[in-house]
Amino acid sequence: MKKTTVQLLDDLDGTVIENDSGATVSFTFEGDSYEIDLSAGNLAEFRSAVKPYINVSRRVGYVPAKPRGASSAGSDRAELQAIRAWAAANGTHVSDRGRISGTVREAYAKAQA
Repeated sequence: MKKTTVQLLDDLDGTVIENDSGATVSFTFEGDSYEIDLSAGNLAEFRSAVKPYINVSRRVGYVPAKPRGASSAGSDRAELQAIRAWAAANGTHVSDRGRISGTVREAYAKAQA
């Protein structure tokens, strides 16, 4: 019998995020949208670091992420699931949500070629 365990890791320091104690943070800076998974401690530090800037900023409302075209580096949901399944079957840890590293994507692409 095989059991696969998926852990969410803090993108900043690589620590395991236990029991949803952290969060995925989305933000936009200079026109580019970003997303990062942070543990509770790093999330508090992030909020503390940006708070002075947010306090003096103007809210402009919702800014949608850039649209993904056919040439985008993004992937559809089915492909992401396939990459995660392949990685888990081949002993490579990837989180069950968030970004998949370029190294894992490249290894998956080579394996499929």
